[in-house]
Amino acid sequence: MTDGWEFVLLRPLWLIGIPLALLAGGAVAWAARGLDRWRRVIDPELLSALRKRGHVSDGRRTIDPWLLAMAGGLTALALAGPATRDPDAPVLRNLDAVMILMDLSPSVTEGGGFDDAQAAVSRLIDRHGTRPVAMAVYSAESFLVSVPTEDPAALQTVIAVADSQTMPVGGSRPDRALDLARQTLTDAAAAYPDVVLVSDGGGAGPEALDRARQMAAEGIRVSAVFVPPDEPPYGMPPPDRDGLAAIVSAGGGMIADATDIATVEKILSERQGAVASDSTLRNLRYADQGRWLLAFALLPLAFLLRRRDEA
Repeated sequence: MTDGWEFVLLRPLWLIGIPLALLAGGAVAWAARGLDRWRRVIDPELLSALRKRGHVSDGRRTIDPWLLAMAGGLTALALAGPATRDPDAPVLRNLDAVMILMDLSPSVTEGGGFDDAQAAVSRLIDRHGTRPVAMAVYSAESFLVSVPTEDPAALQTVIAVADSQTMPVGGSRPDRALDLARQTLTDAAAAYPDVVLVSDGGGAGPEALDRARQMAAEGIRVSAVFVPPDEPPYGMPPPDRDGLAAIVSAGGGMIADATDIATVEKILSERQGAVASDSTLRNLRYADQGRWLLAFALLPLAFLLRRRDEA
């Protein structure tokens, strides 16, 4: 690869045909060695007599087998799909989205760890790279803040103003938040998506586990950022890191604390650009030049099929 020019092989497994074609040409050339094999099985006097009567002719060494091998090798190289970047290719929308589900239940917003939760979400948005980010907030109900977007400024504003008065109802239903994430990512035709729950684990139960398991089966990975409270509010359920970890385990992701989200950041970065590496979508961005090699493969075939003058 060089600046302004890029070369790839769309179907590299076809390259195995090149050595096979050369081996086939060598085998044919070795098999056409004139009278060598006859001399092994016929008496010299009998072979001489047959030659005089015209029943056996001397073999001729030709380049025909190697012309055939060259044509086969060029054909294999053409089928490998040598391609260059197509300047007229359509620009595809980035589909490897990340969706953040922010728990705004009272146990999170009033537990003393909400500042850490806001900082963690803000960092996830800032460090998402080129991946579009969607966001929803939830308590007993879930509300979509934004569909996948590559402009995080509006999301940062929502994070800054979120507080205990944002949600109209209390409680914590991560299963409903996961349902919303699943539907949003499906509607956006997201490929290789990630969902990140930012929560103290409230409401983690069989329903959320089942949702995470279904999403993992569909290729939607579920991770989490645990928000440990300084002191749970009076009358509120205690934090449940184990329950949140169980959801993450069912969703195939990773869990990290709000004060150190490096583990979750790492797993999110693994899928960055995953859509660009998809073989089907990649082929849309390159022009296959193999047809020109097929034209070159006709040249040795033309010499091979040339008209021969009889001696």
